[in-house]
Amino acid sequence: MAIGDRLLKLIMDRKFFTKIFISISIVSFIGVFSVAFVYQRYFKDALTNNEMYRVQRSIDQAALNLDNQLYRIVNNVHYFFEYSGTGNRLMAVKTGNGEEAAADRAWAEQTLGAFRLQYSSEIESVFFLLKDRTDGSETLLYDDDLNPVPEMDYRSQSWYRDFTGGTASFWSQPTNELLFFQDRSLRTIYFTLGRYNAEGKDGVLVVRLNGKMFSDAFRLLATSDLNIELRNEEGRIVYSSFGEERGAEGGGDILMESPLDYSGFQVQAHIRKQSITEAVQKVQNVQPYIVALILAMTLAISLVLSLSLVRPVKALLRLMKKAELGDLDVRFNGRYSDEVGILGNGFNRMLENMTDSIEKAHAAEMDKINAEVRQKDAVLLAMQNQINPHFLYNTLEVINCQAIIHDVPSVSRMSKALADFFRYSIDSDRTEVALDVELAHVATYLDIQHERYPAIEIDLDGLEPFHRYPIVKLTLQPIVENAFLYAFTGERDYYLRIRGEDVDADTYAVCVEDNGEGMDESSLARLNGLLEAGGEPEKRREGGNRTGIGLLNVQHRIRMRYGEPYGLRLGESMSGGVIVRILLPKEGKRDENIDR
Repeated sequence: MAIGDRLLKLIMDRKFFTKIFISISIVSFIGVFSVAFVYQRYFKDALTNNEMYRVQRSIDQAALNLDNQLYRIVNNVHYFFEYSGTGNRLMAVKTGNGEEAAADRAWAEQTLGAFRLQYSSEIESVFFLLKDRTDGSETLLYDDDLNPVPEMDYRSQSWYRDFTGGTASFWSQPTNELLFFQDRSLRTIYFTLGRYNAEGKDGVLVVRLNGKMFSDAFRLLATSDLNIELRNEEGRIVYSSFGEERGAEGGGDILMESPLDYSGFQVQAHIRKQSITEAVQKVQNVQPYIVALILAMTLAISLVLSLSLVRPVKALLRLMKKAELGDLDVRFNGRYSDEVGILGNGFNRMLENMTDSIEKAHAAEMDKINAEVRQKDAVLLAMQNQINPHFLYNTLEVINCQAIIHDVPSVSRMSKALADFFRYSIDSDRTEVALDVELAHVATYLDIQHERYPAIEIDLDGLEPFHRYPIVKLTLQPIVENAFLYAFTGERDYYLRIRGEDVDADTYAVCVEDNGEGMDESSLARLNGLLEAGGEPEKRREGGNRTGIGLLNVQHRIRMRYGEPYGLRLGESMSGGVIVRILLPKEGKRDENIDR
């Protein structure tokens, strides 16, 4: 035998579960290791690209926010100086020691102070320098809240040199120069608005920005692994998050840039390459645990899949063994239409065919036995048919006639009532009658019982509004009969009352109440429990007496006719007897032959 054939036989001789489990595990492991290899191969590049994309979006947003902030400040300064008339007024300020000059200076200082306070979080100082071309005198105007640094000479500062040299630009170069104690930033920029030769005068408005505005713009971005620089158009640094121990030009950094459209500045982000390498290394350290977890999950999933595939086959094998032992009632519950399901359906059909064959043989044998039984029943039926309802009615009529002839009215009345009683019970084939018809039958029964119990008070008043409502035939008479049999056993005065209740738009109730001997609570509870079970025949034996049997029979017929929640419920009457409450629908059914 070849090696390949031997290997195939070794594999195929294994259990079905083993083969499925190994196959799924091998395929899953190949997939897991393939994904791990690709992931490891391209993870560093993917992480680097994702980090750069994230940083680029962040610095673009921060740059846009800063540019909009600078745009708003500059527009406000332009409006203040150029369009509101403040610039013209500042150029016309009187110099000297007169009252008019003092008033002009007071107005200028107040106006500059009000503007500075309006933007105190973004502007540190605002001042205006006015120079007279005729005599070369200069006047520096600023608000009283600004305190000049004594040793600082504004003529030595770059903005002044640019102004006097006629080369002043809107944005100054980044500088550490300050003029007032209120100038808090170590490094910032100025922007200036100048006018030359306006009626023999030159003037310049100088605004010193708060450098904290730049650090706040990038505060959430700057970390030890990501440093931010803001440079002007000449490439000079306006703001930098680099510490003193590290220069701006890091050889191991990844540089990203984002320009500010309005101001012309540029944001440069320096990402430390080593931070990305460290992140990759952290993931690589965790990767073996991740792979181990994935392998464990793969084994668990393989086990579940294998069991789900093998379990139906094992179930079919167990059913086959039961069928071999003679249990032909077993069936395979195939929920799927795969090959195992098709095999199980074939197994079920085979058992059904075998069962049909056995049942046919059994039916043939039973037909032979039933033929013999029917022959005996025919003889018995012939004997029973000799006593038929017509024979019974005719006999009672003869008795009635003889009672009239011999002047015995009580016997006549009893025989007529008894004939009416049996005619209603036997001749009518209706399952459902109107309440007045049922009450007439009960009245007939009460007439018969009156001869024996003349002292019992009967109350049937107040039922006329319910006469047209339906009721199952022979419902009230068994209940009334129970009262005569078990309630009226003493020597005191008794009464029996039948009344109606309007429950709701669809339901009414008939109550049969007596003041008899009553029942204890445990007996009431037990009988109500049997009634709630539906009064089915197998429950009747549990009643323990004929009272229970009669009531359960009535309950069974009502539930068969109308269903739940209709039927009987027993309780204790106010006089200590028993009250039977019968809940019935106001609309009956049309199929009158349901019990025939």
